[in-house]
Amino acid sequence: MNNTAFIILNTNPTNNSGLEVLKPLLTTQGLNVLHGFDGKEVPSNTRLLFIESNGDNVWQRLQTHISELKCECDIILFNISDNTELANRALLSGIRGVFYETDNADVLMKGIRLLLDNQLWYRRDVMCSALNRLLQFNKEAINQITDAELEPVKLTKRERAIISLMSKGAKNKEIADELNISPHTVKTHLYSAFRKTNCRNRIELLSWAQYNMPNELR
Repeated sequence: MNNTAFIILNTNPTNNSGLEVLKPLLTTQGLNVLHGFDGKEVPSNTRLLFIESNGDNVWQRLQTHISELKCECDIILFNISDNTELANRALLSGIRGVFYETDNADVLMKGIRLLLDNQLWYRRDVMCSALNRLLQFNKEAINQITDAELEPVKLTKRERAIISLMSKGAKNKEIADELNISPHTVKTHLYSAFRKTNCRNRIELLSWAQYNMPNELR
């Protein structure tokens, strides 16, 4: 099992919580903790990737870090300001959790343990907001179906198998191993499924699948 946690720090951090608080807490959980300043430094055996996300142009910097990654890992934002829109966007993009600059060590420790247990770490209001967006998305999709005749979405057998495994919590690497294909091929099939279903991310795709292929998600 991957046992490394990597912390990407801002070059001009607002505080030293990344190394003075977060790193010791991760170490107590048996993780080998490394740190650096960009995604290219993240090693292949990384399980948790913490990205310091405060200051200006947070989302642009986050996209840059993720594009530089050469491995798959759970991504968590930390040291963020009380920015509900950023947290919503992170959740809908598949980021596993967020920690705020006001969170104390007890909150960080509770969140880290849940993340290591493959759970999400978000505040209740953020989860509710994201759920409302998905419900609105489903409502709009239903209205489109009832207002006009649409061609049925035709996913390939492989695309449906990938969605089914994804619904069970499998990550790209695990899906690739299960289907004897490469992680890159998994991504290609997912992008195709996004395009065919007009979904913007994995959460919307799973929501779509619950309505359109429920038997395959059981």
